[in-house]
Amino acid sequence: MNKTLHIGVAAMVSASLLIGGFTQEGGVQSVGASSSSKSVQQNLIQSIASQARPFKTTDPTKSLDDLKPLKNMIGSARYVGLGESTHGSSEIFNMKFRLVKYLVTEMGFTNFGLEEDWGVGLKVNEYIQTGKGDPRKLLRLLYPTDEHVAMLKWMKDYNANPANKKKIQFVGLDLKALDETVFNKVINYVKQHHPEVLDEVKNNYTELAKASGNLQGYVKLTPEERKSFNEQARKVVQLLDKVTKQGSAESNTSELVWVKATARVIENFTSMTIPSDYTGLIKLHEQYLADNVIWAQTALGGKTIFSGHNTHVAKGIVDKKLYPYVAGKMLKERLGDQYVIMGSTTSEGKFTLYREYDPNTGNGKLSTYEIPKNVNSFNYTLGKVSHDKYLLDLRHLHGKAKSWVQEKRKILSAGAQVFSKDDLYYDASLKEQFDIIFHIRKTSPSHIK
Repeated sequence: MNKTLHIGVAAMVSASLLIGGFTQEGGVQSVGASSSSKSVQQNLIQSIASQARPFKTTDPTKSLDDLKPLKNMIGSARYVGLGESTHGSSEIFNMKFRLVKYLVTEMGFTNFGLEEDWGVGLKVNEYIQTGKGDPRKLLRLLYPTDEHVAMLKWMKDYNANPANKKKIQFVGLDLKALDETVFNKVINYVKQHHPEVLDEVKNNYTELAKASGNLQGYVKLTPEERKSFNEQARKVVQLLDKVTKQGSAESNTSELVWVKATARVIENFTSMTIPSDYTGLIKLHEQYLADNVIWAQTALGGKTIFSGHNTHVAKGIVDKKLYPYVAGKMLKERLGDQYVIMGSTTSEGKFTLYREYDPNTGNGKLSTYEIPKNVNSFNYTLGKVSHDKYLLDLRHLHGKAKSWVQEKRKILSAGAQVFSKDDLYYDASLKEQFDIIFHIRKTSPSHIK
């Protein structure tokens, strides 16, 4: 059977839950076209081109003036989703870096949430606040790229500049694993501020910390073991609430805000695996992903960027079998126009992925994969537009382009592993997925060592 695994939670648990073998019908196609259909296609391409807003470069060191149209496109929204159609395209990663710079420096966005685990986020946030650590060693899976490292170094330098009063905060939104950083965040705080309950916290966390190193192994525990760990994690949340009374001076400290959120993440990790079915687990995973996005804005103030795969940030469902629920859709339902989704599309080139991947260890062998042409896809037609790089606001189109983006067609969506070229394209409406897209015709593999 053919199957595609995204870098996220599905790749970690599918084998354990025996739901492998996701197939995608009707793969890459190449068909001829009559002269009349070519004329229709050309009119469509011209309609798209006339409404596209070209940008000059994906180089994040260059001027951001070509991104000024984004101010009107995003407007007063306090949340922006930035998607990636693969987890390994250099130009897409660089363009997302440019977009982050623009959102931070021109539109007041200061929270950056990435599809990375919470514990990774704690360490990365420490790096951009203090310079401690090596960002390449902190990021996991397919994210320790030159492109991401450069963005994190820019965030660190931005925060170090005293002229920038509101600092960038980095949040790891995901729950694929709980490392010792997560448990130590809570334990060390309790040790310093509430030593009278330290033993109780440690007793509730000791065995859980040993079992939650990766979701792949955790879901193999018995239902009774998972329920017991969930109860222990909840006890710590309740204990923190009790000893840090609301309204006290302590309850308002930034440190405690992060500690309480971390305890909640630990509880959510254990709650996520209570359902015995894959669909129930995925629904909770995506709900908690969305909750973490909203927490960032509520607890930290400012505006929030949600960066991840197109699949997760989208307001619709791209891959109905692997991800029947997605965080982006939940956010759109909760936030409405306050959440604007910017997806990415590309038409040709290669991307980085895992040739082999072991979800138990998080290690794999890297390779590159060439994007197959699908003449019936959105990606193919978008690549025929005269501009090789452009923004397109899908909400305010007219003419042929307006009806075209509402149709269901194939759309490229590549995960961390590809087992067949048929797995790369999914049926979806472009407008039902995104509010805006940034298209880069040709992309190359991300730079990862």
